[in-house]
Amino acid sequence: MSEDTSLDQFLGDGDDDAEAGESEAVTNAESEARTDGADGTAEAESGEEVAAATTTYAWSGEGAACGACGETVERRWQQDGSLVCSDCKEWDRS
Repeated sequence: MSEDTSLDQFLGDGDDDAEAGESEAVTNAESEARTDGADGTAEAESGEEVAAATTTYAWSGEGAACGACGETVERRWQQDGSLVCSDCKEWDRS
């Protein structure tokens, strides 16, 4: 099974710390300015319906069968409409 990538590998060299603080302040201000609907849910700004999120990964503590090879694994990824193990997944490495 492949190893997970550490989030530390995506961190910069630390020069952007001041800019990150400013960005967080703007994000927090924008969050506080948002209004909620009468039932506590956020109102749509344009009245358009939001598309449902698409899952790309599934985890099963007891394990589940890979859609390609049938091996029982805990972690599976979407590929061509089925959930497959990391060995069967065609990873885009471009």
